[in-house]
Amino acid sequence: MARSSSRTAKTYPSRIDIWLFIVFAVIIGAMFIGMGISVAQEGWLRFLQGAFVVFGVIGFLVWIVLGTNYTLEGRELIVRSGPFTWRIAIDDIISVEKPKGFVRARSSPALSMDRLVVTYGANKRLMISPAEKEKFLADLRARQKQAG
Repeated sequence: MARSSSRTAKTYPSRIDIWLFIVFAVIIGAMFIGMGISVAQEGWLRFLQGAFVVFGVIGFLVWIVLGTNYTLEGRELIVRSGPFTWRIAIDDIISVEKPKGFVRARSSPALSMDRLVVTYGANKRLMISPAEKEKFLADLRARQKQAG
């Protein structure tokens, strides 16, 4: 459900696919296996060093999952994904549409394969995946018409 932070701002969380959790679980599991091997071969000091890295990676992944959202605020689309932020002027948006053909699982602030491609500026593209896609698109269209 979209949440409002003010009268003119609405934040839409990202849809999250189950495959993402499976990938994260495999990555984290492999790191824990590596930590176990390092204890057996190198001792507890190496384990503690590895634990520091593993918990840093886990924290980063949680930040990405919990911190990916799309905010329509005034005349801007603000896309956040963990520590990364994109600010796109609504007037610069050329199109927002479903990708055509095969969608590569490339890095983007979208936690689902059910994506929208935002084309803006000088042929820049960003893929997003709002959980409430139709509400997001209706809100964006309404804001685009306000400028019209």
